[in-house]
Amino acid sequence: MKWIKGFKKYKESLHIDLTFDQIDLMESLNIWHDVLLTSISAEKVDLLSTIKLPDEFKDKLDLDTLSENNEFINSLSSIGLKKSPIQNSDDFQTFVNKPCRFMFLYDFNSSELENPEYILFQTWNETLKKWDETKLFKVKDDIKKFYDKLTSRTIEIVDGEENYIYSTSNGNDWELQNSDKSNDIYKKTFRKEELQKILDDNKVTLNII
Repeated sequence: MKWIKGFKKYKESLHIDLTFDQIDLMESLNIWHDVLLTSISAEKVDLLSTIKLPDEFKDKLDLDTLSENNEFINSLSSIGLKKSPIQNSDDFQTFVNKPCRFMFLYDFNSSELENPEYILFQTWNETLKKWDETKLFKVKDDIKKFYDKLTSRTIEIVDGEENYIYSTSNGNDWELQNSDKSNDIYKKTFRKEELQKILDDNKVTLNII
């Protein structure tokens, strides 16, 4: 099927041979935050110079602070931009391995249904128990890809000569994408416990897509 072959272009570098080892499926689905940014071809740019903020803002580069700061909002307006509300990864059923939060910057005349110009991004520093400094990235691809990476995962199970592609948006419910291949073992839907048992009981290869 052409659709199935198309998945090959989107695989990440995680290929697991379960002939020799067993894995915890949910742990293997975790992704680093930079995968989110790569999905939209995000290009890091200098925050202060791009938004035209004075140097004293170096100590105010926190999303909570920026979001409520009138000088920041006015600087955005002066270059034809507007901000979105802050979004937190914890508000989603997500597979990111540590919390992050983000704010989009849109063209002043566009709606939030359109693609943003920039994304302001912060990650949680577990060691210091605080948010790391906010970074600014130019968004160069469809933002839907960002949300897809944030909220859904797809795996390919290769069993002999056959492959079975399952997707989930919550980690608990999995749906077979190439449903024409469903059988007594590889059903159209699984709960995560059922899918984990399939992986434990069969000598298969798992590709994280």
